[in-house]
Amino acid sequence: MTFIRKRDILTISMLIGTCLTLLTASFSAFAERSGQAQSEVLRLHILPHSDSEQDQALKEQLRGFIIADTENRFAGAETLSEAMRLAEIHLPEIQKNAEAFIREQGYDYAVNAELVNMYFTTRVYENITMPAGNYAALRITIGAGEGSNWWCVVFPPLCLPAAAGSEVYFSPEVSGVIETGGRVEVRFKVYEWWTKIFG
Repeated sequence: MTFIRKRDILTISMLIGTCLTLLTASFSAFAERSGQAQSEVLRLHILPHSDSEQDQALKEQLRGFIIADTENRFAGAETLSEAMRLAEIHLPEIQKNAEAFIREQGYDYAVNAELVNMYFTTRVYENITMPAGNYAALRITIGAGEGSNWWCVVFPPLCLPAAAGSEVYFSPEVSGVIETGGRVEVRFKVYEWWTKIFG
């Protein structure tokens, strides 16, 4: 009886070990593709002055304006580094145009446009789920910038209403990760937890 129990325990242990190995290998591949996605996109991040109804409405208005204003600024860029170079060139004009738009809406908030590298939690934008991690971002801050933010991806141009699916811009492996139909899957939450702890 003791021998049988020891044999069963050994078998169960081997099965658990095999399962853990397969799960680790699968997650490692997912993490690698998620990291690749982070290195290929430029996010747009808009921070409104506050969470008041008026400031949130202003954020939404500025969002539409910025998307239209930057639509052609990244034309010709094929890599993130090229998009970042164009963003840096156009940054003063982007800020100037955003400030003018804010004034036209009747507000006197200061506006700051900058290129940053910042941490994002897992975010869903329509059918795209961007995994948690550090991303390059064009960040536009309105006033104190203390309200609930809005984000999307300006390069590749996934913000645009007529933008094609991610498969046009990313490799099949990356598209397979981020095309989730707007669902936040368990593996994204595990990956987010992993990046918070281990970076």
